[in-house]
Amino acid sequence: MSPNSVNGSLSDTQYTPSIELLFLGTGTSSSIPHLDCLTAPPNRMPCLTCLSTLTSEGKKNIRRNTSAALRILGKDGKRTTVVIDVGKNFQAAAVEWFPKYGLREIDAVIITHAHADAMNGLDDLRGWTLGGAIQTHIDVYVSQSTFGEVQRSFPYLVSKEFASGGGDVPDFEWHIIEDKVPFEIKDTGVRITPFLVHHGRLFTTNPPPAFAPTPFATQPTTPNLSGRSSPARPLSDICSSATPKIHPYLCFGFLIQDTIVYISDVSLIPDDTWALLESTKKPMPVLVLDCLRLRAHTSHMGVREAVATVRRLNPRRTYMTGFSHDISHDEYVTIGKAAGGDSPRDTTSMSVTERRGPVWIRPSHDGLRVFVSSDDSVKDETYD
Repeated sequence: MSPNSVNGSLSDTQYTPSIELLFLGTGTSSSIPHLDCLTAPPNRMPCLTCLSTLTSEGKKNIRRNTSAALRILGKDGKRTTVVIDVGKNFQAAAVEWFPKYGLREIDAVIITHAHADAMNGLDDLRGWTLGGAIQTHIDVYVSQSTFGEVQRSFPYLVSKEFASGGGDVPDFEWHIIEDKVPFEIKDTGVRITPFLVHHGRLFTTNPPPAFAPTPFATQPTTPNLSGRSSPARPLSDICSSATPKIHPYLCFGFLIQDTIVYISDVSLIPDDTWALLESTKKPMPVLVLDCLRLRAHTSHMGVREAVATVRRLNPRRTYMTGFSHDISHDEYVTIGKAAGGDSPRDTTSMSVTERRGPVWIRPSHDGLRVFVSSDDSVKDETYD
């Protein structure tokens, strides 16, 4: 039975999911299509993935910054809306998908890391809170270091005294979250556990993230989940080393309601995070996993690394995300089927681990909706 839609929402009379996952964006930081591909001179090899976005057949190759929205059935029977990451083109994604699927109020925004493709759309959230248009404020959940980067880059998003336009800025309530410490969205019963993964490396003489002093460096305070204010870590006064050191750039993944594992930006999963992910007593219904391209990248998994991760976790379904323009959506479908064991392939060059039984792997695409029911069955609107 496929999910049925009534005015953009699921029909409760036929199928009531406990979680609805909507992919707002599935591309890397550059987004797809690339402007240089659309304006390439005639003597350059054409980029078929980017050019296909100009046709109706290639719409699944339009990939905005990686982002997702979830509607989760809370303990009071109401749905809680959680957005993961608001990148450089979040506003365009919201304009396309929020009206179509009946999304309006945002109960929480959770940010994976402090890169532009994850947080530069924070300012666009003024459309929700300015003048109480939709809601009075938005609760934003970030790590201490990401909060520090927001302070540095967008101080007016933390304190309106730094707004130059009379205070016409979003209203946020900030919450600091920590590695492997579960938190609840308001009093909804919706629980999320953040966990740290590596998203590439930094070569620096200062412990990351190091940044110049801001107006907050003298008396920094940040809200925490208990409602009290606590000192923000003053990163700018850390002593530097004369010799550059290699540091992993840390990024959050999220375990959502013990049902969905979301890892959008990852090059390596540390052992202590593996211990958390493998501690669940049941196969995870849904894994969302970074897969930039065929080959591994300094800060992202490639196909081989992603497939090895899928086989180790063995979820019911895996949706790859975070794509570059190297491979089209249809090609990724073929790769997912072959890598997962759904179609014949040459296995002579694969390890024993990679040859084990079939796993379900498919590429996500912008606008894809996935539904998880209370019995952990999974459906979506593209592959079912």
